[in-house]
Amino acid sequence: MKKKIIVIAAILVGAILARLATSIPAYAATHEIKQQRLIEAAKKEGVVNIIASWRPVEVAAIFEAFKRAYPFIKIRQTNMSGREGFERLRAEFASGRRATDVISTSFYDLHVAGMLQPWKDWFEIFPDTRKTAVHPSLTGALEPPSVKGLVYRTDLVPRDLQPLTYAKLSDPRLSGGKIAFNIRQFDHYAHLYPKWSDEEIIRYAKEVLVPQKPRLCNGSGVCMEKLVQGEMWAIAINQTHQYFSRFLPKGIVNIAIGSDYAPVDEGKPILFLKDAPNSNAAKLFLHWATTGDVQEIYYKFRGRANPYDANNIVGEWMKRHGAKLFDHPDSERAARSRELGAMVLRMFGLPVPKI
Repeated sequence: MKKKIIVIAAILVGAILARLATSIPAYAATHEIKQQRLIEAAKKEGVVNIIASWRPVEVAAIFEAFKRAYPFIKIRQTNMSGREGFERLRAEFASGRRATDVISTSFYDLHVAGMLQPWKDWFEIFPDTRKTAVHPSLTGALEPPSVKGLVYRTDLVPRDLQPLTYAKLSDPRLSGGKIAFNIRQFDHYAHLYPKWSDEEIIRYAKEVLVPQKPRLCNGSGVCMEKLVQGEMWAIAINQTHQYFSRFLPKGIVNIAIGSDYAPVDEGKPILFLKDAPNSNAAKLFLHWATTGDVQEIYYKFRGRANPYDANNIVGEWMKRHGAKLFDHPDSERAARSRELGAMVLRMFGLPVPKI
């Protein structure tokens, strides 16, 4: 009897090993084995649910490329802005009925609410990841770099202030909410003023921006909508050329970029949610979003035209308005800008996120 049990056990073990051998070669490196395990787990889930405000032309390009890479995983998008998506997630987390795996939005609100999940072994499983395309918190993938610029309404800003520059923001005619501050982009001061010292940035915030009591808005889309509607005249905005491409076709032709530093910075994050119901498929999607070919898709279809190329609308505007572009080395981005951004937030009486 014992002999029979041993024989059956040996057969079962052999079958299991044989199956593993068909999916994971004996010579596979450790990271390849982990990749395969992640893929197998993702297959069982079969879906990634994402909240994003991607347009049909963007969705078609992104989803088709993902389908070619991973045909066994379906992407389902709920089309919502970052602000609406955050409220949807609050309801999901409060009820315990989780449906969303990833969201394309700003980092700030979700981090403060404790909704994000770092993927700590990302680089261990995928060592060839384009690290510049990963959010420094390891909570998500970044779209290609975007341009941050001072954007203003040429029909509302006084003519003798045009072209508007950061230096001209101190003019009293722009006070009282006619300029805006995006509270999500808490780290943008060091980027907008790359040639200034820390002391100069803080002095400028204290003496120029805070006394003007700028209108606060929460998220690039909301800020741009307020600008388009004429509720404010100027905003320092991230993803500047993405919003140009979205709003210009609707007939908005009177928006310009301030002729000052408009730095090229990191892209918008696609964030991994804590306790995501399809966590393995979500991880696969996030890593896929950091690969070179996919970054090109985001660059081409998400309205992120090359600001150095005068043959497209962004580059042409940059040239026409004399904007100076400033590229930031990766090593300079995170720590210094967050430290300065925290100081500025305190001046506005706003909470500082802990990162």
